[in-house]
Formats: sequence, structure tokens, C-alpha cells
Amino acid sequence: MENELPVKKTYRKRWILLGVLGVVIITGLLVNIFWFKPAIVTPISEPIVLPTRVQIMADGLSETPDNPSNLPEAPIFTLPTPKPQMKPVCGEDAQWLVLLVGIDYRGEGYLYGLADVIRIARIDFVNMTVNMVALPRDLIVEAPEGRFDIPDPYKLNQAYLFGTPGMRHYTGTGDGASALAEIIRYNFGITIDHYGVVNFETFIKFIDSIGGVEIDLPMAVSDEDFGGFPAGKQTLNGTRALALARVRRDYGDDYRVNNQTLILRSVLNKLINPAVLVRLPDLLEEFTGGFLTDLSIEQLGRTGICFLRNFDGDNLHTFQVPKELLSSGSSFIPTLNDNAFVYTWDQRLVDWVYQSLMGE
Repeated sequence: MENELPVKKTYRKRWILLGVLGVVIITGLLVNIFWFKPAIVTPISEPIVLPTRVQIMADGLSETPDNPSNLPEAPIFTLPTPKPQMKPVCGEDAQWLVLLVGIDYRGEGYLYGLADVIRIARIDFVNMTVNMVALPRDLIVEAPEGRFDIPDPYKLNQAYLFGTPGMRHYTGTGDGASALAEIIRYNFGITIDHYGVVNFETFIKFIDSIGGVEIDLPMAVSDEDFGGFPAGKQTLNGTRALALARVRRDYGDDYRVNNQTLILRSVLNKLINPAVLVRLPDLLEEFTGGFLTDLSIEQLGRTGICFLRNFDGDNLHTFQVPKELLSSGSSFIPTLNDNAFVYTWDQRLVDWVYQSLMGE
């Protein structure tokens, strides 16, 4: 009898501990089902939702939307359909068209910002290649009727600004990336699948977090606004990398785009380095919320990291618009209420963009 009481107390403690453990496990499962799992599969930012290009009229006939005045017809870019036996190495989609944007907003967040860097990348998950086209920010573009509440034409980099939360001149859903994506589709016929946007602050912090970027400058650079850079190999921290990406005075926009390409290549080479690759889940967690994308944490963690693990940096092909496809000049931009430097263009540029994205 004297030993029964301690034994009963011991069993009671065990049952209490088991009960507490059960509550913890059930709570964890509920959190995973109702909060954590939906959180990682939900897009980090708003998805791109664009109206259909072909509208069905009341009489059953279809009507193709108007085209920009500088083109003979509405441009349409169609991705090739891979053969059934050719399966993607990563993810479920054979290819993505991704809009990559760097904005010049200096404050925290993404309230405003002009598109300082505009790239369209075709990521081929079957052949594991990337074809990336740089679009000049000074391209003069038109807007589809009724989608913006301010008159066109615009400079291409303005399209992003007009869709930002601080401006709200875009009548569609989403943010600046959606507005820019619709302008790109109207003028070039390219329908964007996904997007990524970074501001100055995130760019600097991210470059620093991966230990800087190594570049090899073909010539020395001297700039009144951003300082000098010697020729040859050098490692740049985030602040210096941003400065080089913005050098334009006395060099022109072509030189600026070329420097941005050097930096992008270096970042990619860093990310596929095994020493950095193992840190990507932690980096993703650290910077989620510091950039905009319609991809989810799950997509970035699964498809993105898989791609980097299987990607060869030599399979990144970058394209910069040939000068002969652009005409530089001055044009009146209503939103600036003044004449401004712009690049005019025609069907030849559209054809070149298509060929470059396809790697032809």
C-alpha cells in the first residue's frame, strides 16, 4: 500500500506529459496546415493579371486589340512547345518568361520608383539555359486604351512608376510590375509569366550578404557622381556595385547596361557556387519581404534552388539592343510636360527581341 501512491503519481505524471506532448504535436500540425503551408505556397507579392488579348464580341466574332502606332499589327510572341518526352529538370513548367526590374527608389519598401534596370529572361528548364534581353529604359512606348489614366506616350521606365502604390495611375490589378508587364505585352507581344523587383536598399544588402561580386572591367571608369573604378579584376561591395550599375555620365546608356550585365553575371556565378548555394535557404528567409515577386517561398526554394544547382553559368546568354535598331532623339512626353530624350523603334526591334529570347 505504501508503494502504490508513488507509482500512481508516476503514472499520472507520464500521462500528463503524454497529454502535453499530444497537444504540442496537434498544435504544430494545425499551424502547418492552416498557416505555415499556405504561407509558403502563397505568392510573396501580387500576381500579374492582364486582360485577354482577344476579346469575344456580342456577335460571337473576335476582335484583336489595337497595336502601337509604330507597328503594322499587334505583336504576338509565342513560346515553342517542347516535345512530350522532354521533361523539365526542375519544377513542372518547361519554360518561364520572367521580368526582372531594378528600381531607383531610395526609401524603404516599394512605394514609388522608376525602372532603372529592365530585363526579360526566358528560363528554359528543359535545356537549362537562360536568354536575357535588356530593354533600354528610354524606349518610347504607348499604352493600351483605358488601362492607364494618364496620357501616353511614356518612357518605358515610367510604366513601372505609374503602377506603384504611390502613383496608382494604372487601372489594372497588381503593382508597378503589372503595369510594366502590360506595357511590354502591348508594345512587344510578350506575356510575362513571373517577375522580380528589387530596390536600391535590397540590392546593396544582398550583394554584401554574398560577400560582394567579382568583376573584370575592360577599362577604367571615372564618374563625377559615382566615383572611379580601375580597369581589371576587382571585388565590389553592395554600395560600389550599385554605383557601377548606375554610371552613365560621359559613357551613355549602352555602357551602363553592359556594366549591369557584368554584375548580374557575377551574382549568378556567386549563387551557383556550392559555398553560397548551401546558404540559399537562409538567404531566402532573410530577404523575403525585401523584394517583390509573384513567386511563392515554396517555388523559390524548390524550383529556384534546383535550377541553380543544375545550372552552368556559361548557359546564361545576354543580349543588348544593337544601336542600328534604335533612333535617338527628342519627343514630347505628356507626363513630363516637356520634350525628353527617347529611343524610337519599329518592327525590327520586336523581331530582334523575339530572336534573342529564343537564342537564335
